Amino acid sequence: MGPNSGITVGDLIEQLKVFNKNDELYMGSLTYYRLKKRGDNVVQLEFNETVYMDSQGVIHVDQVE
Repeated sequence: MGPNSGITVGDLIEQLKVFNKNDELYMGSLTYYRLKKRGDNVVQLEFNETVYMDSQGVIHVDQVE
């Protein structure tokens, strides 16, 4: 995994084990869209918003239409 890659699926599953399977995952103001396979060992968690950092280090969130 590269920099800013997040967490492995196994580590996430392990951390989620302490919660009830019907608990809702809150993602701030982002709305979940889907999981998408992006490579042999990469799964992307996608949202209905595009989040990116510009060259000045400012984070932007744009609504996908």
